[in-house]
Amino acid sequence: MSMEQGLIRERMRFLGQEAGKLRAVRGRELYESLQGLGLTHGQYFRALGTNAQDYCAQEFGVDLSRVTVERFFQSDPNAKWLFPDIVREAVVSGMKSKPVYPQLIVRDEPVSGTAYDTPYVQENAAEEELRAVAEGASIPESEITYGDRVVRLTKWGRGVIASYEVIRRMSVDMLRVHLRRIGENLGRNLDAKLAEVLVNGDSSGSGTAPVAINTTTANTWAYKDLIAGFLKLSTAHGFTPTHMLADSDTASAILGMSEVSDSALFDFAKTGNLPTPLGVKLIPLSSQPAHKLTILDANYAAQKVTEQDLLVESDKLINQQWDRTYLTVVTNFAVVYEKARVVVNSSW
Repeated sequence: MSMEQGLIRERMRFLGQEAGKLRAVRGRELYESLQGLGLTHGQYFRALGTNAQDYCAQEFGVDLSRVTVERFFQSDPNAKWLFPDIVREAVVSGMKSKPVYPQLIVRDEPVSGTAYDTPYVQENAAEEELRAVAEGASIPESEITYGDRVVRLTKWGRGVIASYEVIRRMSVDMLRVHLRRIGENLGRNLDAKLAEVLVNGDSSGSGTAPVAINTTTANTWAYKDLIAGFLKLSTAHGFTPTHMLADSDTASAILGMSEVSDSALFDFAKTGNLPTPLGVKLIPLSSQPAHKLTILDANYAAQKVTEQDLLVESDKLINQQWDRTYLTVVTNFAVVYEKARVVVNSSW
């Protein structure tokens, strides 16, 4: 049995305990058990069929929506061991809710180091087409390859600077609002990184650069430019366009096109719901490189690779030391199929 399989079995054994026995694990014992198994309090709550709000009410007699941070720590000696996960879950909820990168990637792949050797398929239309195969003849093959496409992961972080005197009078619920906003900003940083990878390729090198085409007229966007990018991705490359990424100026130009602003087709003017030109979801993205429209198939274009999920300095939080608390992730984006996106360039 591999080490990973053993860990999975230990996690299942711990979370699969009878509810009363599982609930009896509290405070430091619970914190250290979860840490050792790589689990979170959120997963523990789900195993009990509860949530943080109800758990704190039942175990500590506090209402998270009303209680101050100071009162939370004073409520029960075991409460402080839960606090790092309250912080982490608030930041994670922001990282997943506001940013758009989760809907633009194939998956978030956990990896064991800061360098990821990416498996990939080098497509060749001539070699991969289906052919009539005579008895005993060789069959055309598609090979999944490990090669020199090594993606380097980056450590991303954000510090929260505040004294405990500032934090202690704040309600836990209000603190979670601020933390969720911090998570949103961390997520937007990841949006920017993904936008860059889709336009330029990932850190493994030039082999992951996209196919780029120019607009018909320099510095001008026209509906036929969207059609050209759509057909390049769908007809020439064989992928299904799902999203268009555009900076504010490019998105504004697209929204102003008569074919897109037609109220008989889209209700953007009345509802603010963004139109779907050619059936493709338009995503205005402030971090999208200027003058470039990325049209992609989100089912194949890129994946997120993560060595370390969000980490908070738990010891500081447990001991009520807030002066500088750091939130970090170790992650990056890798191209899966380089032809699963096309970049249309208006500045040429």
